[in-house]
Amino acid sequence: MKLPRIRKILAVEPYKVTCLWSTGEVREVNLEAYVKTARPQGPIARLSDAHLFNQVKTDGRTLCWDDLLTLIDDSGAPESAPLDFDPDAMYAMSHLVRPAS
Repeated sequence: MKLPRIRKILAVEPYKVTCLWSTGEVREVNLEAYVKTARPQGPIARLSDAHLFNQVKTDGRTLCWDDLLTLIDDSGAPESAPLDFDPDAMYAMSHLVRPAS
């Protein structure tokens, strides 16, 4: 059995993303509790900004937001990176909207 991955974003609401999964299911991921309990100055807390939250994308496996992280490369220089979530965790915390047909 293949691991479930997000193939397409179908709708975005405050804190919620409805997705088509590789299983054929449509599932809604609700990130409200996760965002509201995040470290206040951390990148996840920034998703409480509706405009920023609505910029969600999928890379074909999970949800991601461009340039929300700053990583330090081998030379010590900062570099922007996307914020993404473990797709298995996203699947586990999602709820079924429509079963696979």
